[in-house]
Order: sequence, then C-alpha cells, then structure tokens
Amino acid sequence: MNGNLIEIRGLYKYFGKLQVLKGVSCGIKKGERIVVLGASGSGKSTMLRCMNLLERPTFGEVWLDDNLLTPVDPYLHEEIIRSSRTYKKKLAAAQGKDDGLIAKIKQEDLLHEKNEGPEYARKMKAYYRQYYLDENLARAKVGMVFQHFNLFNNLTVLQNMTLAPVELKKKTKEEATEKAMDLLSMIGLTDKAQAYPSTLSGGQKQRIAIVRSLCMDPEVMLFDEPTSALDPEMVGEVLDLMKRLAGDGMTMVVVTHEIGFAREVADRVLFMADGMIAESGTPAEIFGAPKTERLKTFLSKVL
Repeated sequence: MNGNLIEIRGLYKYFGKLQVLKGVSCGIKKGERIVVLGASGSGKSTMLRCMNLLERPTFGEVWLDDNLLTPVDPYLHEEIIRSSRTYKKKLAAAQGKDDGLIAKIKQEDLLHEKNEGPEYARKMKAYYRQYYLDENLARAKVGMVFQHFNLFNNLTVLQNMTLAPVELKKKTKEEATEKAMDLLSMIGLTDKAQAYPSTLSGGQKQRIAIVRSLCMDPEVMLFDEPTSALDPEMVGEVLDLMKRLAGDGMTMVVVTHEIGFAREVADRVLFMADGMIAESGTPAEIFGAPKTERLKTFLSKVL
C-alpha cells in the first residue's frame, strides 16, 4: 500500500447515467493534511462520501491501513480477470493472444459476476476474506463532519457525543462520558453538555459535531465543507479547532473553499474538475504556480 493510511484506487461513481467520479486515485499518508478544492459538481463530496462508505463506488476500491473497505473490484486485479470465463473465451477466440484483452474487458465492463466460473469466484472470495474490513469497524476509524452538523436534536450534547461509542461497544458509558467531557473542555463548551442542539449557535454546533467524531478515536477525519453553512463570524472558531487537530497530527481530508486555511494547514492540495483530480501539489505550487487553465480560472474566481 506504499505506506499510505488511505488508498483510493480507480474510483468511479455513477448516479444513473450521470458519471460523477471518473477514475480517481490517490494515497494519503498518516498525519497528512489534504485540502480538496473544486467547483460545485466536480466530485469532491462524492469522493469523500465514498471514503466513509456513505456512497458505494460503482468501480474502484478504498483501502484504510491495508484493509479493504469496499467490495473487491475485479477490474483492478489482472489475476482475477484472467481466471474469468469471459477472459478465457476471448483468449480462445484470439487463438491464445492476450493483446489488449484485459483492457477491452475493463473498458467495456464485460465481466458477469455470477457467471464467471468457480475459479473466478474462489479468487474473489479469497481476496475479500484476506483484506476486507467490516464496515462498522471502518466507520469507527474514519470520522466525518458534514456541512449541516447532523446532530440529533432530541438528544443533549453529551448524549450526542456518547451514543455511537457506547452503542458500538467501543467504550463503556462512563468511559464515553469522561472522553466527551474532556473534549468539551478542550473547546470551552463544558457548560453545554446538557443543552440541546436547538439552543446552540452554528459555530458551537459544528465544533460539537467535530468533537463528537473524536469520541470514536478515529484514525482519519473527513470534513465536507464544514464552514459553508456558518455565518462569517462563526467560521474562525471552527477553523481554529481544525487547525488544532492538524497541529496534533490528525490525518485530515478537508473539502473547503477556505483558501487561507488551505495555505496555512495543508500538506497537499487536490484540485478536482469533471470527476477527476486535475492537479495536485503543495499549497505553494497550487496557488503560486497553477499548471492548468482550469485551475487558473477557478483560482481567479475564489481568490
């Protein structure tokens, strides 16, 4: 896995006939802070949601710490394709010449999962058993913060924070409560433990949404435009908390239009366009020396 904590391999996502992701691949190392930029509809949020299994990729795989989070994609594994009936039939028709056969099978999506024979099925199952990580365990390792907080309005702040670790048996109720109160103390909101979300400001809700994810002790945090729904005066307090997490070494992938945050915090910036990663580089490279016209046009609008 090349030392990456997260590995995205050949990610495609279709919604009906709409193709949102078109073969996205990237690796993210432990402790790395990635900011993802791009216009609306470029595939940023869909990529993020696939990483947390909120969306299932049509093709491709997502790996976390050498564990497979998604179903096996046979099109990424030549040894599996070569065992399929489709491949063997086409090989026979081509009189044993393999010229471009695998590429053609991939391009035309010719594999039929239930019809590819016992050898193919055995290899798929063996690969799955060796590497697959249960999705509940995966979600516990990958925290996600959304644009609109997603707090339960009928639960207090403390109940919101302790629900998941207790229900998933990651912590006892006492352990979860102690962790939650420590996190609320960290953000200066211990007095809100028994409050309900409807009584909080937008900035308070988002900070609590962030520390709620931290209650699960995640290995990586995903942020999907966490400040876009906030009033301007509340953005700073949320970004300050995110900077603190970054400074503490948390692996982070952040979809945002906050260019100042990207310049200050990101190790690497990904620019997405038309469902693909169009450009990748350090903040200095992306903002100071953009290579593509698409990125130059985007930056001219947001800077």
